[in-house]
Amino acid sequence: MKILIIGDVFSKLGRESLERNIKKIRNAEKINFLIVNGENISHGKGMNQGHYKWLLEQGVNVITLGNHAFNQKSIYNFIDDVNNVVRPYNYSTAEHGKGFATVNYNGLKITIFQMMGRILMTDEVLCPFKETKKLLEEVDSDIYICDFHAEATSEKIAFGYAFSGKVQIIFGTHTHVQTNDARILEGGTAYITDVGMTGPLEGVIGVEKEVILDRYLNDGKQRFKPQETGKSQFSAILVDIDENTKKATSIETIRIIE
Repeated sequence: MKILIIGDVFSKLGRESLERNIKKIRNAEKINFLIVNGENISHGKGMNQGHYKWLLEQGVNVITLGNHAFNQKSIYNFIDDVNNVVRPYNYSTAEHGKGFATVNYNGLKITIFQMMGRILMTDEVLCPFKETKKLLEEVDSDIYICDFHAEATSEKIAFGYAFSGKVQIIFGTHTHVQTNDARILEGGTAYITDVGMTGPLEGVIGVEKEVILDRYLNDGKQRFKPQETGKSQFSAILVDIDENTKKATSIETIRIIE
């Protein structure tokens, strides 16, 4: 079973890159299941209703979010009614949305969930380690896949070891830079610290570099503005899971610059 996971799709260039490259990868590989992190898809912050529908048109099975989950107000129009959008499970107060989604595929129950890290993050969240243990005890599934949305590499790596052999895929998001540590952990867990970003190559993790440089060098009052010209990057991982043993057998990173 081949699962394609696409990292943080960022604004216009991210959407264009996603659409182009999904077609190419589907022609080259037999993709069974597609997961996309969409928390930056609408102007770099959040996911609006139009872009949610657009992702479904691209064949996406499940969409994960993150710390910008509720930046776009139109998300409240649908997030409570759908079963394919996942916001952080460990929000300390969450009145809307779901922290996991369980999908039946080829006789298997696949549960996709998202945890948010605590180190260097501003959102109020419960301990991702304790909440993951709780979820695994309460939600019965054949395959578990976790989007760990966090800043600190140490927290992500520790999380990977903590749930090695219990969660089949653990992939990091949020930092927008693909890491060079994709591997199969003991127990058959496919792991990577960060999948990377699908969006602008130039700029600073999706934002026009002048805006970010102003924050470091001057008063930092320039308005947030996504980079919408120049080269783009497509970042993803392709994971193969043995449907009989229910263990990951391979993980491959994908990074395409255009």
